[in-house]
Amino acid sequence: MRLKRLELSGFKSFARTTRLEFSESVSGVVGPNGSGKSNVAEALRWVLGEQSLKVLRGKKGEDLIFNGSQTAPKLGKASVTLVFDNTDGIFSLDYEEVIITRKVFRDGINEYSINGSKVRLKDIVDILSMAGLGTSQHHIISQGEADRILNTTPKERRSMIEDALGLKIYQIKKGESERKLLKTEDNIKQVESLRREIQPHLRFLKSQVEKYEKTSALREELTGLYKEYISREENYLKKEFDELSKGKLGPQLELDKIEEELTSLKSVVKDKEKTEGRPQEFSIVESSLNTVRKDIASLEREIGRHEGMMEFEKKRVIEDEGKTIPKNVIKDFIHKIKSYLDRNEFSRIKEEVDLFWSGLDNHEESSRVNMSEVKSKHNDLLLRLDELHTEEKKFIDDITDMKIKIDQDMKDYRESERKIYEKEKTANNIRSIIMEFGIKEERLNARKYDIDNEKEEARRLVGEIEIDLSLGVLGDTERDQIKRNISRIRIKLEDSGSVSEDILVEYKEVARRDEFFNTELADMKNAILSLRGLMKELEEKIERGFKDGVEKINGELSELFSIMFGGGRAELEIIKPLKQKIEDEEGTLASEDGVADPPELAGGIDISVNLPKKRINTMAMLSGGERALTSIALLFAMSKVNPPPFLVLDETDAALDETNSSRYGKMLKELSSNIQLIVITHNRETMKQASILYGVTMGSDGISKILSVKLNN
Repeated sequence: MRLKRLELSGFKSFARTTRLEFSESVSGVVGPNGSGKSNVAEALRWVLGEQSLKVLRGKKGEDLIFNGSQTAPKLGKASVTLVFDNTDGIFSLDYEEVIITRKVFRDGINEYSINGSKVRLKDIVDILSMAGLGTSQHHIISQGEADRILNTTPKERRSMIEDALGLKIYQIKKGESERKLLKTEDNIKQVESLRREIQPHLRFLKSQVEKYEKTSALREELTGLYKEYISREENYLKKEFDELSKGKLGPQLELDKIEEELTSLKSVVKDKEKTEGRPQEFSIVESSLNTVRKDIASLEREIGRHEGMMEFEKKRVIEDEGKTIPKNVIKDFIHKIKSYLDRNEFSRIKEEVDLFWSGLDNHEESSRVNMSEVKSKHNDLLLRLDELHTEEKKFIDDITDMKIKIDQDMKDYRESERKIYEKEKTANNIRSIIMEFGIKEERLNARKYDIDNEKEEARRLVGEIEIDLSLGVLGDTERDQIKRNISRIRIKLEDSGSVSEDILVEYKEVARRDEFFNTELADMKNAILSLRGLMKELEEKIERGFKDGVEKINGELSELFSIMFGGGRAELEIIKPLKQKIEDEEGTLASEDGVADPPELAGGIDISVNLPKKRINTMAMLSGGERALTSIALLFAMSKVNPPPFLVLDETDAALDETNSSRYGKMLKELSSNIQLIVITHNRETMKQASILYGVTMGSDGISKILSVKLNN
């Protein structure tokens, strides 16, 4: 992994977008004082997460934004972007280039992004820690800060060295584990407090549930008794009602039939009773018969008179038989008679004969009897006489029939009366049988009423009862016993009081919460054990890595120090914390309470220096140049042991003389074989080591500009 480029826009004096490409192992940034070249180092420091505005030479966030000049307006935001080559996968991101950007606005709001996606500062710190770019920023050494590692406390110096050794990621994980441990312990206290709060309620609910379960057991027993009792009673009633229905069906059908017959017989009797009006009808017919007979007698006398007249006229005709009738008259008469005979019109023949006969008498004197009229009248009288005889016969037949009918009706009436008596007697017997069935039905209905009440009571106490039709009927003794058992359990159930089924739901919920809390406690306690194990493992890894790293740094430091000073010795010494000393001396260890050690108990790193041809007892006895060389030697040694992706040196060579500058340049050359260097310098020896130089200038508009020169070394 290497740093590919730096982009600045609106950051301090770089008002316009400026890009610096870092394609060489050593890149130099040069320029006069006040041109803004140190702003390049500060931009790198800022985009990598620096939070101290003092380190960035500002008081508030907007001090980092170009504030304008006489010819250029001030800007509303500043941004710095670093682009890393990630083809070797140092960053655990699926990008060949990792682009980290930080922006600040005039209201002080900061924004961070990785490859265009907004992230938190913590995400930036975590990802940089993977590449050895820790929060101590030992890889960016500004002017005046070269000996910072010498002036800091042993504990801070240890932190810087741990950061340089790439152990910061383990420190971060350890710190996270410590925070998780404290949070988990706090959560345990809260959960235990919650458990203590719900225990009394849980005990109460448990007692209620036990009461509910007891009640449920009674209710279940009662349900069984009700089911047996009601099922058997229902089966008994069904059987009895079925037998009753079948038993009274025959008598009822027979009674219906008899009553139907009685209705018919009584109708007949009622009709017979109407015959009491027949003697009057009979008298009417007899009176009509007498009237007809009187009319017949009168008509027979009239017919006799006409027959006498006809007999007299007949005798007179005989006397006139010698008279002659003209031929043509006879022909016409015969012709007409034949014609009527052909048509079977005998009545016309009779009329013609009468007409012919009357014609013979036309020549008689007017004093003679009109025989035609007498005969016609006589015939009419005969016809009427026949009619009267027919009517007389009908009346006689009617009277005869009426006499027979009256006799038969009286006989039938007496027979019907007898049958009605017999049927009424049979019907009364059947009604008695049916009444017995009715009494039995009333008893069954009363028993059914009792069962219906029991069913309603059962529904109130235990709910709907399922009827089992396969159960047999109860005997009286069994029935009494099961009723006593039902009463006994019902009294117990009522005495136990009512507990809602909701209490069971609430108990299960509270018990589930308690179990959940208990599980959570177990999980958190296991998590504490796991965290403590992890912390111990991290501590061991940090301690082991730290000891190995210090040993390696001492090796490199000894060589570099000797080159810098032409001999002598510099060495890092690990200071044991007071606790460790007590443990080493007494074999005991103070309790671990997760609280950080106070400064007087904390361990750290001390530096011992032995210059050639000069005796010193403390670091304070070193001159400024000696301190600068010592710190540079230490920083270079740290960088050689665990090379950072890049190293920024901001005028760290300012205090070196020509001889030391030459040595410094040689060390840069050696160091650049493993580390990408960005040096901000005025020193010519240092410039010679650079493959590309960026010249920073500033015009009258107060804006820094970049000029680049690539060198052939």
